[in-house]
Amino acid sequence: MAVLLVGVCAVPRAHSAALEATYQFNNNLNADQAGVPALTPTDPLGSNGFMTDTVFGQTRTVYRWVGNANPPSQQAGLSLNTTGLITPNNYSVVMVFSFDGTSGWRRIIDVADRQSDSGFYVDPSNHLDIYPVSGSGPNSFTTGYHDIVLTVASDNTVKGYIDGLTDFTTNTALMDTTNSATDTMSFFLDNVVAGGQGEFSDGNIAQMQLFDGVLTDAEALQISQNPLVPEPAGITLLSLAAVALVSRRGFCRGFAVRC
Repeated sequence: MAVLLVGVCAVPRAHSAALEATYQFNNNLNADQAGVPALTPTDPLGSNGFMTDTVFGQTRTVYRWVGNANPPSQQAGLSLNTTGLITPNNYSVVMVFSFDGTSGWRRIIDVADRQSDSGFYVDPSNHLDIYPVSGSGPNSFTTGYHDIVLTVASDNTVKGYIDGLTDFTTNTALMDTTNSATDTMSFFLDNVVAGGQGEFSDGNIAQMQLFDGVLTDAEALQISQNPLVPEPAGITLLSLAAVALVSRRGFCRGFAVRC
């Protein structure tokens, strides 16, 4: 009779991309990983801060940003210098967040020092968009929290996912972080020059992760099934297979496993 004690085995979820930074917003903007830079707040009104909210049925601390859409200098959000953290044209970002706004363009990620209208958005139809190259996808960014994934590949393939479902695939270099003079990635902050300013919404963020490399469609879907478990995390279908392999050697992190 085979015995497999998976309940006590901490096996990471296997991914094709390497996790580099996890931000859980547990009353600070620090990364879980040692030596990784903290997120930098943009808070011109002094209204950002931590609060308790219900996210996917769980009560947890989130970070709230609050600003004014116009003038753009009064917008609030976060930024991160990604030099040496991720490959500029080959990375993935996973974010669990909500927008207060329910209409119009709302910036998610900018990699051009806020000098261009181009970037990653929720569009007026409540779909994900790389403006100005991709169209609206089939999935809706409704009110409340969503698990959003952006992947950027070295062949310029860029994909956006809502709650594990592919919302768009496009070909562009607009999300290459070298479009920023300092490899800075800005979150929720719209451009301060050029056209299309003011595309901003207040909101809350519960978790963010950055990967060096590109998550697959299957991996984006897997993460969405339990998005608040930071990587590496608990037992999943993929990691169960890893446990099974380890169990044949007799032990799993010091716990005997008979097969």
